[in-house]
Amino acid sequence: MHHGHQLDRPRPHRWSVTRAPFVVAVLVAAVILAVGQLYLTVPLLPGVAERYGIPLSTAAWVGGGFGFAFALGNLLFGTISDRYDRRHVMAVGLALGAVVSAIAGTSTAFAPLLAARAVQGFLAAAIPSVSLAYATEALPPARRAVGVTAVSGSFLLAGVIGQAYALGVDEALGWRWVFWLLAPLLLAVALTLTRLPAVPRPTPTALATTFTRLGHLLRRPSLLVAYTGGITLLLTFVGMYTALTTTVGERYGIHSAVDLLLLRLPGLPGIALGLFAGPLITRFGAHRVAPAAFLIAAAGLALEAGSTTLPVLLVGSAIFVAGLAVTIPALVTLVGRASGEARGAGLAGYGFLVGLGGGISPVLVTALAPAGFAAVCLTLAGLLILAAATLALGPQPTPAPATV
Repeated sequence: MHHGHQLDRPRPHRWSVTRAPFVVAVLVAAVILAVGQLYLTVPLLPGVAERYGIPLSTAAWVGGGFGFAFALGNLLFGTISDRYDRRHVMAVGLALGAVVSAIAGTSTAFAPLLAARAVQGFLAAAIPSVSLAYATEALPPARRAVGVTAVSGSFLLAGVIGQAYALGVDEALGWRWVFWLLAPLLLAVALTLTRLPAVPRPTPTALATTFTRLGHLLRRPSLLVAYTGGITLLLTFVGMYTALTTTVGERYGIHSAVDLLLLRLPGLPGIALGLFAGPLITRFGAHRVAPAAFLIAAAGLALEAGSTTLPVLLVGSAIFVAGLAVTIPALVTLVGRASGEARGAGLAGYGFLVGLGGGISPVLVTALAPAGFAAVCLTLAGLLILAAATLALGPQPTPAPATV
């Protein structure tokens, strides 16, 4: 029938002003739930080590394992979303993630928990790069910059919310409920994602072609430069908060969930600042904004390294988070511009490196911990300065040619 044929092809939507904010809100919720899972175990690490009688460096793998699997998942989901409906790719990832989250809460030994966290990480990767690619295609031009900035800015917001959620639920109900309560939330957002407007798909290409696109993209120097910035984002963000949790306990005797939660609040104004990065990027260019923001983040870490009082430590953390929050939309802009029509593949590579940084981070920081908090902060600051230099001195991106 003619009507059946009409339903087979997604049709362009006539956008109303009210519909765009709803789409952005759903994508932000999906990012917070997916990426937030990486941070669930940041405040739970000491408890995991104690519960299973293992060293903290071993317990750190519940974060590291998630991060590495998350990195690999980004390569797969981001790339196949260039071929399949991005809404369905995201929904399947969250729905399966809900099942694994319920299983993670039943873990009676460290090995099953570690395995569940790795699978969680892989499935959570169905959201980050895919949501950015979908937002770019689905939002009307007048709303696109604000929408993409809101979605990319929620990556760091997920860090604060994920840690706050884990601290609160662990304190009130116990660690298992951290995972169990997550399952219905993931299912609800998965269902809502399927109700978002369809966008016209590009002409389908062979699945192998979508993967070779990423290989072709890696020959573009401007994309590689943006990628070097990507790997430092979660590496430094997760690393700082992992080290902060341990340090405030040792220095100031802060261990309670409420107090640890309050220590994360100074990051919120900085994250909000990231939502206003759009005008900065429009005026000065993403290739200038990204390195400047990285240097601001590094300065925040340096302040934390030299701090002798809690207020100075928290001011440093706020400056650090503000710098990173502005960097993210600038990097996403650079990656998108260099990727051309293979945006899903380009963002998949970016997501892989961001996730890889998140996987390396807890393992690196627990290894550096004996050297002291200042050494951890200065090491992370050095990585940010290196990324800033690469972005500033590397080739300036130009819009990529269309990918055939």
